[in-house]
Amino acid sequence: MKRWSWTALVAAGCLVGCGIGGGLPGGDVPAMTNPDGTVTLPDIPAGTGQEGDPSTPETSASLWPLTRGSTWTYRITDPFKGVFEKRVEILGEETIPETTMTGIAVRSVQPTKEEMSWQVERNGTVLRLREEDRKQGKLEQVTTWSPATIKSLSKEQPQGWSYTSDIRELTRTPADNSTEDKDKSYIWSVTAVNQTVTTPAGTFTNALRVERKRGDKNKPEDDRVYWLVPGIGKVKEDGERLEELVAYDVKKP
Repeated sequence: MKRWSWTALVAAGCLVGCGIGGGLPGGDVPAMTNPDGTVTLPDIPAGTGQEGDPSTPETSASLWPLTRGSTWTYRITDPFKGVFEKRVEILGEETIPETTMTGIAVRSVQPTKEEMSWQVERNGTVLRLREEDRKQGKLEQVTTWSPATIKSLSKEQPQGWSYTSDIRELTRTPADNSTEDKDKSYIWSVTAVNQTVTTPAGTFTNALRVERKRGDKNKPEDDRVYWLVPGIGKVKEDGERLEELVAYDVKKP
C-alpha cells in the first residue's frame, strides 16, 4: 500500500459548525487514520483508467462527476420501506473529519436518513474515505475504511475489466461508543458496455454495467449492479434495493 496525503484547504471547524461533519465525542484519533492524519489509499494498478493506458477507452466525461453543485434525484424501491426519493448533492472540497486530508463532500438525503461521505478520485476510480449517517440531525453511525474503499469507477473500462478491493471497515456508534471491525473483500468488474437503460429521467444508450460482489464470502445480499453513463453518473442501481434516476443537474468542471 502507498500512503498519500493532501494539504487541508478548508478549516475543519467550518464543517462542524455548519452541522455537516464532525467526529465522535472524545477527540481520539481513530484507528483507521495514520499517525500523520492521512488515510491509506489503495494502489490502483495500471489498466484502471490511467491516462495513456492503451487498454482504457479515452473519455473526457466522468462516470461519477464530483463537480460542486451537481445534484441527482433517485426513485428508490425498497422491499421493506416502499417507494421514496433520494437526493444527492456535491458540496465541494472540504477537510475530512479526524484527518489532515481533503476530499469531496457528498450529501445524500432520504426521508428518514441523511448521509455525508467524503470521496476522492484516483486512477479512474472514486474512493470513499468516510461516511456519517444521521437521523433527525443526530449522528448515529460513522464508517471509515483502510485502505479507502472503492465507491465507483470514474473512467470507462473495457468489458471484462476486474479489480479486487481488500479493505478493513470500522463502524462506530456514538450512542453506546461501540465499534465493529471487519475485514472485507469486494470484486469489481465491468460486465457490459454501451447498454441501453431506461429510467424516469430518460433512456441512455451508452451505459457501462458494473458489478460488485463479495470476494471473501458468499453474500448475495451484498451484491450490487450499477449502470454508469459518462457525464451523468449513476443512472440505475440494483441489489439490496432498486435505484432509478429521476432528475439530474451535473455542473461543468
